[in-house]
Amino acid sequence: MKSTLLKSISLVAFLAASTPTFAADPVVAIVDGNKITYSEVMKAKEGLPKQYQSAPEDKIFPALVNQAVDTYLINKAAQASGEANTPEVKKAIQKATENIVSQAYLLSQIKGKITDADVKAKYEEVVKQFPQEKEVHLRHILVDDKNVALSIIKALKNGTDFKKLAQAKSKDETAKEGGDLGWFRKSELPAELSEAAFSLTPGAYSQEPIKTDFGWHVIMVEGVRDAKPPKFDEVKDELKSLMTQEAILALVKDLRSKAKVELFDKNGKPLPKEAEKKPEVTPAPAAPAAAAPATK
Repeated sequence: MKSTLLKSISLVAFLAASTPTFAADPVVAIVDGNKITYSEVMKAKEGLPKQYQSAPEDKIFPALVNQAVDTYLINKAAQASGEANTPEVKKAIQKATENIVSQAYLLSQIKGKITDADVKAKYEEVVKQFPQEKEVHLRHILVDDKNVALSIIKALKNGTDFKKLAQAKSKDETAKEGGDLGWFRKSELPAELSEAAFSLTPGAYSQEPIKTDFGWHVIMVEGVRDAKPPKFDEVKDELKSLMTQEAILALVKDLRSKAKVELFDKNGKPLPKEAEKKPEVTPAPAAPAAAAPATK
């Protein structure tokens, strides 16, 4: 037993001695004595487009390291040049600092005020107001020339499959999916398309080309159903962003109510008091969280 225990201890000691140790944040480059760490390099990855962020690390890491080296050298040269002391740069730095502090203030003021329960309640409110209407599943073939669109309609009348024609003729990116546009309510479509689409029965296609700003369309209705609100998980990020914007606007409104604001036109002439109290457009400061795109 004692011999076995000693052997086990010796094995553990051997493994500990022979296994290389890695720093929690290893240095991946040294430029003129300045160390650049792994975490610094990977931080830059967050600023890349999503398609690059998802790339395998071993593929993108060398480029990130070289980018970090170049950035350091540019910053070092810029500091040595004295550019930071020019009036233009000083003004830009001051403005950037103001923006950063403003964003930090907004975040601190709305932090924790929009809970998951609040977002869920907002969703329930939206669902209650969701219009009771129909929606159509639409396909289209988009071309630049009316005569081409007419030839497509002629081919459809001769029995050619709509999806195959879309794949072969449509200039739209949906061509590879047979022209599939998805489901739409009438209000979500351009007026030119909505009237035609909602006059068709499932399986029917337009008998005349339809002109929009995008070109000439030949459309087909694949199906009709009662419109349903999107699921909570599909819109919760968008709703939270909207509520964040609303909270920011309320905060700005409160700040304005406590300040003396005087407005003038482009010639320096004072505007009426009504304009000061009710500006036609009050752009909201940039929200801390970007709005998520709507999903269907």
